[in-house]
Amino acid sequence: MNKKLVGSAVVGAAVLAVVAALIVGGGDAPAAAPPPSTTAAPAPGIQPGHLEVYRFPESAGGRGSTVSIPVPPWASDHVGDHATYTDPTGRFALETDRVPLEQEDPLSGLKALAKANHDPGYRLTSFAEHDPVDSYDTAEWDYTYQRQGETRQVREVGLGVGEVLITIRYDAPQAGFAANLPVLTEALKVPDAG
Repeated sequence: MNKKLVGSAVVGAAVLAVVAALIVGGGDAPAAAPPPSTTAAPAPGIQPGHLEVYRFPESAGGRGSTVSIPVPPWASDHVGDHATYTDPTGRFALETDRVPLEQEDPLSGLKALAKANHDPGYRLTSFAEHDPVDSYDTAEWDYTYQRQGETRQVREVGLGVGEVLITIRYDAPQAGFAANLPVLTEALKVPDAG
């Protein structure tokens, strides 16, 4: 058999198969892939059982207590009472800390921390009272700053625990802040003090 004749038959069969598929399959070409997203993908969230625990000794005849903060199962670094949890991309962080509360309330305590803030390009967004977390008086501090040419947004929540301020700080690129805010929301679900 002639090679040209066989080649033409193969090409003809392929064309016939494509035409048949268009007629039988509805004729619509597959949709183009959507353009890539310009917002950051949500960071993995908090899973049950991961806790950062701050213990408080017995006080004046009472029993000791703990504050247990739900945290994501990310890589962590601990220096004293300060813990930093960083997501696998290195772009999102949840930090917890225990600092002396020399002021009379969490809002004043956060304002004192703000005075000591030296983040480059720091811009205050707001200070506000926050709904209580568990039974603790709580306040919130929001601000932005610059890191390596990128605007980052921070929300720090302070829980007044006696003469101590427990802080829970969420730090993210401003473009991905809102999409990943559930990380902070979950961290604020502090179980009853034990």
